[in-house]
Amino acid sequence: SSSQVVIGAFDRTGAGQALKLPAGPYDSPRLSPDRKQIAFSSDDGKEAIIWVYDLSGTSSMRRLTFGGRNRFPIWSADNKRVAFQSDRDGDLAIFWQLADGTGPAERLTKPEAGTSHVPESWSPKGDRFLFSVTKESSNSLWAFSLPDRKATPFGSADSAWPSGAVFSPDGQWIAYASSEARQRSNVVYVQPFPATGAKYQISKDSDDGHHPVWTLDGRELFFTPGPGQFAIVKVTTKPSFTVGNAEPVQARIFLAAPASARPYDIGPDGKGLVGMRSSDQAGSPTAAAAQIQVVLNWFQELKGRVPTK
Repeated sequence: SSSQVVIGAFDRTGAGQALKLPAGPYDSPRLSPDRKQIAFSSDDGKEAIIWVYDLSGTSSMRRLTFGGRNRFPIWSADNKRVAFQSDRDGDLAIFWQLADGTGPAERLTKPEAGTSHVPESWSPKGDRFLFSVTKESSNSLWAFSLPDRKATPFGSADSAWPSGAVFSPDGQWIAYASSEARQRSNVVYVQPFPATGAKYQISKDSDDGHHPVWTLDGRELFFTPGPGQFAIVKVTTKPSFTVGNAEPVQARIFLAAPASARPYDIGPDGKGLVGMRSSDQAGSPTAAAAQIQVVLNWFQELKGRVPTK
């Protein structure tokens, strides 16, 4: 079926190879901070499951979640746990679980009625993570502190779409996308963490920038400027914050609309990418050159993002 994809590691030219995984209805590949494991979700319309796979390829993919629909995995900073959204208790809350499969899932957040929580990014220090709070058509960005189990709003990053926020590797900056009231399109911004009120624009007003992710050295940001487009920009944070010109990237992986989760992550080498291609073109270096945006299970996606009354 058209929803069958393979996950692979690719460089910026699109060269690369698929992981030793069967094709499936996958989404949201996320590498662990030590670059040794990958978590991803699958949704065949019946079940939505989080899986963990060891990049050494010595074992098969392992099912992590049981019960409810489980989506949007992110890794804890110590590589030991995966957090995700689950509806197992009737609300769209964030849970976490040991990545080796031992022990039960534990609830972290308690959404208000009609509200959805989606985990976005873990602080490299390990003490907090960012998550988006969706209510009807508005999204706000929050930080959840693990030591005191409390959530606080972050940096007035409100938007019509989830922000797709990501911590920089040094934990001092956050890249995210926002469609503020004065703009119809999304713009990628960077803010210091903790927020100071400073905000730096990465993508153009005329773009529809979304899904930023930092390279491992923190010197570049990949993002999607618009439908079917992929770009990278150099970022300098010291002594002052400066942004270079965005350069197109020919990675030829699946890209997604702002309402969907980011369908790629930084690859094991810290410079390339982990992404998805349709299973019938996975081995061909030129097959994905014509980029078609495929939105899978968009109605389920919509229902998960926008709670029904």
